[in-house]
Amino acid sequence: MIDIHCHVLPGIDDGSKSVEMSLSMLRDSFDQGIGYMCFTPHFYADMDDPGKFLRRRDEADSFLRSEMEDTDEPFPEHVLGAEVHYYRGIGRSEDIETLCIGKSRFLLLEPPFRTWTGAFLEDVRALRDGLDLKVIIAHIERYFDQDKHLVKELLSEPGIYIQSNAEAFIDRKTRKKVLKLLEEGKIHFLGSDCHNMLTRPQNLMEGRAVIEEKLGPKALHRIDAYGQDLIDQAV
Repeated sequence: MIDIHCHVLPGIDDGSKSVEMSLSMLRDSFDQGIGYMCFTPHFYADMDDPGKFLRRRDEADSFLRSEMEDTDEPFPEHVLGAEVHYYRGIGRSEDIETLCIGKSRFLLLEPPFRTWTGAFLEDVRALRDGLDLKVIIAHIERYFDQDKHLVKELLSEPGIYIQSNAEAFIDRKTRKKVLKLLEEGKIHFLGSDCHNMLTRPQNLMEGRAVIEEKLGPKALHRIDAYGQDLIDQAV
């Protein structure tokens, strides 16, 4: 099992607040059968620049790794990335590629929560075509109330990947829609988007159980194949 979206690094965003919390999140992930995780803290261009962000991220990761080694416990393997919040003109930002997941060209992009316009899709295409990035749209279920034409266009765009949170399959309000998208091959990756142990915990196993019950093991195999391909390119 691979979790491509989580906020486990301590003290860097609105995710884990301490090393102790991070270790608890990692233990829970391991106990659920997760073998690999992508640590994807939030990146906001209006609050940070890639260089400073990467230094803070790497320092947090180094500290966490040392604590993991001291415990002598088994934890999932992990690779570093970022959840990059969209901003106008991102498709022309060449340094954005430094925020890709590990050594890969995969970029986890958080779309705007304000009303989408055609400019958003233009920038996504620019990331793909101009910068040769493999754009992953984060937690697609949060944007179902956006312009239906633009959402449909994004879901049909070749070379653009879609990630859903496990919670979307657990929640009855979004379950039907994401199951349909997954069945149609329009969801490629699954993530927990876990932030803590209480309000936004690790729930990948629960979400996968819903998928297997409703769509069968082949749907999980497709997700796992995409996840493994990402990790193979990232490490």
